[in-house]
Amino acid sequence: MAHAGYDEVLVQLVDYVYEQTSFDNETLRLARYCLLDSIGCAIAASTDSDCMRLMQGAQFSQNDNGVPVAGTALKLGPVEAAFHIGSMIRWLEFNDTWLAQEWGHPSDNLGAILTAAAWQSLMDSQSSAMNMTTVLNTMIRTYEVHGVLCLSNCFNALGIDHVVLVKMASAIASAQLMGLSKDQALSALSNAVIDGHALRTYRHAPNAGTRKSWAAGDATARGLQLALFAQTGEMGYPTALTASRWGFNEAVLRGKPLNLSRSLSDFVIKNILFKVPNPAEYHAQTAVEAAINLRARILAEGFSPESIEYVRVETTRPAMQIIDKSGPMKNSADRDHCLQYMVAVGLQTGNLTINDFHDPLASDTDLEALRLKITCAERPSFTESYYDPEKRAIPNSLFLKCYGRDEEFSETIEYPLGHVRRREECFDALLTKFHLNLSGSPLRDRSAVLAGILTSESKLDAMTVTDFLKLFSWN
Repeated sequence: MAHAGYDEVLVQLVDYVYEQTSFDNETLRLARYCLLDSIGCAIAASTDSDCMRLMQGAQFSQNDNGVPVAGTALKLGPVEAAFHIGSMIRWLEFNDTWLAQEWGHPSDNLGAILTAAAWQSLMDSQSSAMNMTTVLNTMIRTYEVHGVLCLSNCFNALGIDHVVLVKMASAIASAQLMGLSKDQALSALSNAVIDGHALRTYRHAPNAGTRKSWAAGDATARGLQLALFAQTGEMGYPTALTASRWGFNEAVLRGKPLNLSRSLSDFVIKNILFKVPNPAEYHAQTAVEAAINLRARILAEGFSPESIEYVRVETTRPAMQIIDKSGPMKNSADRDHCLQYMVAVGLQTGNLTINDFHDPLASDTDLEALRLKITCAERPSFTESYYDPEKRAIPNSLFLKCYGRDEEFSETIEYPLGHVRRREECFDALLTKFHLNLSGSPLRDRSAVLAGILTSESKLDAMTVTDFLKLFSWN
């Protein structure tokens, strides 16, 4: 049903998030693993000095009655808490991914989801505290809104960053969790639609930088802030999409309508892409896996990384657009979006870890020499299988020539470990990743207990969201 003349797409999104139907056990299981993975990424970011230095600039709302921030000893007001949680989940380029016409990370919305649920529980003394069953249900729906909007709406071609969808999805999720009416949710969503939207400048050379690590935190916090405004009675904008000249469709999408290409269900979380075991931009996941495999093969034949003459990577068009880079690598954000750098690390070390985007490895002259030997090109058939809805492949082929050997080594991998086609393989790897992510934190000795809680319906689902966040805060 329409609400106060709002654009149909906005109404569809809000109606879906506000539905009360439940999800099956497999969908809820995946949601728990998405939560486990995201929280683990946030805890790992708590040990990153660049991340923590930035977070110190957004702690003005500290108070004993605030939202506990995972990976810290802080309790903050809702907007700053959402910024912290969202930024820390995203910081290390290691949280779950979604690829289509637009690219994105649905777990970016957890900054708003966890904060809105906790804030509502803290503010509403008349009702029982919100439990994690409610959080998981909203999380699944928010993944769906974010991911389905990615399927057929392309912002990157317009120079607009994909965090526009984080802002929109987080606004609806926050409104629903805070008990707002649907009309209030539409107010929040319409304000998110007409907000200023980030450019992709910070994701690409020559300006690639750490803003790509906090842009999603900024967007999820903004979505929550707009829901808080709506809670006060702030007005909405019913034709935010379709208004002539000034609406989103004309002003941002250049005349193309924002659209939903499929009905909303649980498609996205069932097909979510996990990053395991390497923190590589997702289009590089299979390239890094292939590089690690090739290293073992050349070593077995008596060659070394220093004996490599050249490496040719055949990849998809999106990979060429995002991570095909040459020239100096200025910072870790530059390196984790450089296909050549990540392949070089895999070939030289047999792995790719969070630390590998920093010194001392980043300054290694042998690694730099190897990076310069790597070239990339699009293979059209790979791009076709990438966009094929029945395949959704993320393929890469590596061709490697060593001095003194006439034939090339080659390795092709179509689906990374975290892909739905390799789903059962990845659950144990996600647990291993979680333990590694906590290994440098004060929670290292409790990682097994915490993983057990996160993956258990009986232990997690009835827990209050504030108690959940306290599990991952420094007490």
